[in-house]
Order: sequence, then structure tokens, then C-alpha cells
Amino acid sequence: MTIKRMLQAGKVASVADVHLQQLLDKQACAEVMMTYCRAIDHLDATLLRSVFHPDSYHRHGFEGPSTDASRPSSPGKPGDFVAFAMEVLSTHTHTHHQLGNIFIELEDDGVTAYTEAYFTAFHRMRAKGDPKAAANAYDTQMDFWVGGRYMDRMEKRAGVWKIAYRVGMTDWMRIEPPSSQGYFNAPADLRSRQSRKDMLYRRRDVLKKTTKS
Repeated sequence: MTIKRMLQAGKVASVADVHLQQLLDKQACAEVMMTYCRAIDHLDATLLRSVFHPDSYHRHGFEGPSTDASRPSSPGKPGDFVAFAMEVLSTHTHTHHQLGNIFIELEDDGVTAYTEAYFTAFHRMRAKGDPKAAANAYDTQMDFWVGGRYMDRMEKRAGVWKIAYRVGMTDWMRIEPPSSQGYFNAPADLRSRQSRKDMLYRRRDVLKKTTKS
């Protein structure tokens, strides 16, 4: 049920009140943006594909279709953005994408929105010698930070908002040696995973448990 609900981001009901409809549409658009970040940080290709319309276009590190699994992909030559993202982000041990200011401007047609979302992204880069390290890896692990904005055209089709065109803007970036004293003191199940092994995917089972006093 958890996965099914995640894949339904962007789905919105139709109501008679115009102002309430606008609020519902804006919330649906925001959930699509947040689902994108969730999918990226857990290398969940299925979830990532769910936020784009089939004919969506992308300009953010990769220029071309956002999601077209039928396009052939090979190392260094991804067929679509999802394949590109999975390849690039696998060269990091973990990432963290966070949204800040979110602006959603609905068009009068009720099915088109132009959005801007500020983001901050953290990446722990794998070092040389790691089989999954990128070609531009450093001798040691490095922290790669990026601040920017996602510029989207979203469209509501059949009652579901998804991204139809995304452009990623870079406002700043920096790379520095890592410093994470105490990180590994936390229990393994409380540390982020770049997969569906993360607690996110089983949080209902975990959180419904009660402790006896």
C-alpha cells in the first residue's frame, strides 16, 4: 500500500469551488515535486518515472526525454533522464535533496501550471578505487553541495498533475572534504539507504508497533 500511494502523487479531486480547486491543484503539484526528491534520494526509478508525463522533456544535467524506458541506455549514454539520474547518483554513497521556496502559478485553463522550487542538494561522492566511483572521483570521498531551482511546466491530465517540462537552474555549488563525526554511531536501520531498504518503505510496519512500559 505504501508504494501504491507514493505512485499516486499528483492525483487530485475535482470540486465546484474555484478557490478550493486551486488550493488542491497547488498541493498536488507540490507533492509531485517532493516525490521527485524522495525518488532521487532512494534511487527508486519506478517512483521517479511516476512524476513525469510520458512525453516530458528535461534540461538538468541531461537534455532529452524525462522518462522513456524504451530508449536504449548504456554506461555513459543514458536514454532518458531517469536512466541518467540513476547512473550519476549511484556514484554517491548517499544524497539528500530538500526543497525550500515553492511557487506555483496556475494558468486560467486549470490544467497548466508554471512552477519554481528552490532546492539544496547534498551528495557524498565515492572515492577513487570504489567500483561505483565516477570518472571524476577524488582520491578521497568528497561532499558535493548544489543550490538551485527547479523550473517546471506541469500539466493536469485525466485528473493527475505531472511534470511536462523541467529545467534545472544552478545558483551555487561547492565541493569540500567530508566531515561526519558520529554518523556511524547511529543504528544501521536509522541511517538513510539509497534503495527500498530505507525505513521509508516499511515505516507503517515500524511505526504501528507499540512499546510496553
